[in-house]
Amino acid sequence: MHRPSSAVLAATAMTASLLGSAAPAQAAEPAALYVRQESTACSDTGPGTLAQPFCSIGAAAAVVTSGQTVDVGRGTYPERVTITSSGTPDQPITFLASGVAILSGATAGFVIDGQHDVVLQNFKVRSATDAPVLELANASGITVQGGSYVMGTNAKAPAVRLAGVTRSNLKQVSVTGSALFGGLTMDAATSDVSVRGGSVFASSISDSDDGGAGIKVDGPGNTVIGTTTGAFAGASIEIGPDATGTVVANNQVMGGARFGIHNRGAAGTAITNNTVRDHCQDGIRVDGASTGVSVQNNVMLSNGLFGQVYCKRPGPGGAEIGIYDDATKDTVVDYNNTYHHGSPSASAYSWNGTRMGLAAFRTASGQAAHDKDTPWARDSEDSANSAAPGYQDTDRAGTARADNPAVPNTGAGPVTYADRGAVETVGNPVARFDTALDLGANSVTVDATTSTPGFVPITSYVFDFGDGTVVTQGTPVASHKYAATGTYTVSVKVSGSDGRTASSAQNASVLRRTGTIGLISQYTLWYAAATTAGIGVAANQPALGAAAQFDLADAGNGKVALFSRATRRYLTNGGSVLPLSTAVTSSETFDLLRNADGTVSLKAGINNRYVSAPSSTASLVASATTIGTREKFYRVNVADNERTFKAGINKRHVTAESAGSKPLIANRTAAGLWEKFTLVDLGNGQVALFARVNNRFVVAESAGTKPLIANRTTVGPWERFTLIRNTDGTVSLKAGINNRYVVAESAGTKPLIANRTAIGPWEKFTLG
Repeated sequence: MHRPSSAVLAATAMTASLLGSAAPAQAAEPAALYVRQESTACSDTGPGTLAQPFCSIGAAAAVVTSGQTVDVGRGTYPERVTITSSGTPDQPITFLASGVAILSGATAGFVIDGQHDVVLQNFKVRSATDAPVLELANASGITVQGGSYVMGTNAKAPAVRLAGVTRSNLKQVSVTGSALFGGLTMDAATSDVSVRGGSVFASSISDSDDGGAGIKVDGPGNTVIGTTTGAFAGASIEIGPDATGTVVANNQVMGGARFGIHNRGAAGTAITNNTVRDHCQDGIRVDGASTGVSVQNNVMLSNGLFGQVYCKRPGPGGAEIGIYDDATKDTVVDYNNTYHHGSPSASAYSWNGTRMGLAAFRTASGQAAHDKDTPWARDSEDSANSAAPGYQDTDRAGTARADNPAVPNTGAGPVTYADRGAVETVGNPVARFDTALDLGANSVTVDATTSTPGFVPITSYVFDFGDGTVVTQGTPVASHKYAATGTYTVSVKVSGSDGRTASSAQNASVLRRTGTIGLISQYTLWYAAATTAGIGVAANQPALGAAAQFDLADAGNGKVALFSRATRRYLTNGGSVLPLSTAVTSSETFDLLRNADGTVSLKAGINNRYVSAPSSTASLVASATTIGTREKFYRVNVADNERTFKAGINKRHVTAESAGSKPLIANRTAAGLWEKFTLVDLGNGQVALFARVNNRFVVAESAGTKPLIANRTTVGPWERFTLIRNTDGTVSLKAGINNRYVVAESAGTKPLIANRTAIGPWEKFTLG
């Protein structure tokens, strides 16, 4: 659309004013046109509004004007879109894929021919055959940012072709081309084009010994920086004779059937800070009438070795760096790392066709004074020439150069600590931390001691506790009390004195504690405990120590979570039951079920399977579909662990006489292992007495007609008692089998027996 100049507009306005009448108002053009293939309201003859969008990209391209954006929504568009309008540097025309917009079909693609100041952003183009999926010709001010451009397997053209293009940029674009016809080509009339970031790869490996280049540069003043390329039958990056002043820097050149970077007679090429590996012929080759070429700061590895995946035909092989023909006159080769199948590499270099090692190359060429024959990445640190032509202040990822204080600075130029190759070793710190939860206090302690510094010490720790509380300090441990229960995202950010940072985060559940318990496996008669031996939680502990104590936490909807006091982690169902989780999800929830015999079972929330104790050496596992002996546990409230009973009548402790082999009797003046009993919670106010000395249950033998003895491995009717708390602070035990009270017979001189119908002095005990 033609727009009148500002002068014409001013003159028109003045004329209208003098005539006493205003010019008719015109509606402003919309800032955006919309393409929505999936909209039922779309029409290619409509206004292109969001309410009535275009159905095709081509319809929008036919009417778009300078300063407008074509917003393309999700869909697969079978189109080859030719853009026939131009923008200006200040008001470009922009085509933006705001959804996953795919151009697909035998002729799919974008064509810009003769236009300028156009932006293509984030499109995916697929499956063109005989024409490139992106074709730019006689154009300037073109920016292609993001997206992917993929040619079909049987393509007869490069994926992206530039002809007569100037002042343009391709940024972070992914290109997939044919191994034989190439990825991205720039003809001799193309100049001042920057290809930065992204990738250029072949769709398949060809067994041809010649074919298309990954990136082919034939025009002057172009740059290829920070790309990843490889797998082509031709060179990965090829610079033609007319491509003077080309910069090839910070590229990851990953393998191919011929050369890595091939300078074919171009003058003034800067081949700098590339990482080149796994090519069948020379990694970097400079030949023909090349003059003023610089090959510096590159890392070369395993080029020119037939037998690699790309080298399907026998051939002569090649060198890591080869200088041929007139290029031998003034090519500068220095500050490179080369490694060519062996150390030292006897044939890493080629000087006009003669293969040789580093020392011989120095003698023959007078070059490579600072080259290294090494495969180790650490040998590339702090040793590049920052004054080399084409040197970049950042690496291929945009990371600034960093000085490793542990490595001597042996580089040249203003930045003596720059690294060789495409990637700078930056020494970022690593943030790691452990959380210790306390459900009783609703608190968390975060310990970031295991965080590791980069090149310099960590000077700052920022703790974000997820509830709006942020603490910044110079030490790695911080604690916080939460005002409410819930699951919080806890993060730690560490910073070095060089300003480099790293962060880490994890969720932490601070839930309401409803009790602390131990679980005795009915199968093993040992406590389930969180172990440090790598088997998770196993029923293998004889006593209720810290490893066997679990906080019951309210997980909502009637479910519980079990929090290991030893590991400060929740039990999680990861196949085996493991004490590893800091946060509660469905994998950490259980139904705590009371069985008819007074035992409890755990049903995992993630799979509705019951937790089993397979043995005393294997981890608990939530795999059972029914409840049997292995799925039953006796619940012990921690407050009831290893209690003592002192008979009121004689002030003597009840003992499991002879380590439990004889009946219980109240005759001990002091409490030791034989005198300790754990009260097992059977529900409904009933308990069982679990003797610590032999891990056996106390039984009212012969339905209460014989003395109590600790010799049972399971709880039945004879092993059940009701603990009665008397008004004077003492307790009494009533046997469930006969409803008779336990008595210290004959004032404690005879074994305990459950045969009394009332509570008197002989039936009272002090619970310790």
